[in-house]
Amino acid sequence: MKVKDILYKLFFGKPEYNKRIAYSAYTSYVVNVKRIWNNEKHHDIGFEKLLRLFLVSSQIIFPGIHIRNIFGRYGMIKRNVAIEFYVLFKTFLPLVFLATGFYKHIAAVVIASYLLVETICYVASLIFVSDMFVKPRSYRRNILMLFLNYMEISMCFAVIYASLHLLGDKPYDTMDYIYFSIVTSTTIGYGDMHPANHLGQITVCVQAVMVVAFIVLFLNFFGSKVETLHNDDE
Repeated sequence: MKVKDILYKLFFGKPEYNKRIAYSAYTSYVVNVKRIWNNEKHHDIGFEKLLRLFLVSSQIIFPGIHIRNIFGRYGMIKRNVAIEFYVLFKTFLPLVFLATGFYKHIAAVVIASYLLVETICYVASLIFVSDMFVKPRSYRRNILMLFLNYMEISMCFAVIYASLHLLGDKPYDTMDYIYFSIVTSTTIGYGDMHPANHLGQITVCVQAVMVVAFIVLFLNFFGSKVETLHNDDE
């Protein structure tokens, strides 16, 4: 078996799995916005409708929808694999910033914050506009993607702490910022490191609240989905 065939089998499985997609990501985007606006699936009003409209309409300003549109022409499986590589890219990019010292530039904060907002909007969409999503091939795959999203959030905050000197001007290294962010994300809070100013305290509060919501709401949501799927298999 050729290397090309091995890689295809590894990432895409059988060719028949790679079903064609009827509509482009942009077409689905317009349809979903109209559905929420016209209350076609839910009679949501007020803040709930505003949130759902924001979560769906904001997709256009992030790379995810454009990647889905580009690779969607090659089939469902190839589009999903492209998104997986994009999530991996977003997870490791903050590490590259920290390892190379690029975090010292304000552009690193802008990029990390931009990717962070995209991930938060995506995770929130899985709850508040889940009816707009196509049923996933595997809920276990979604949990794996959520774990990568969780790590991405921690790494992006590490870049923010480092770039804005939110832990003070002590000679911290890259691992110190990663350590502090992960400890904050797990809500352990050893106390050996702490924010040095009010902006740092606000950032820690935002991260802590965000992660608690992530763990309690989103992982439990998908955990129940996996349990339901397991019961259906039995």
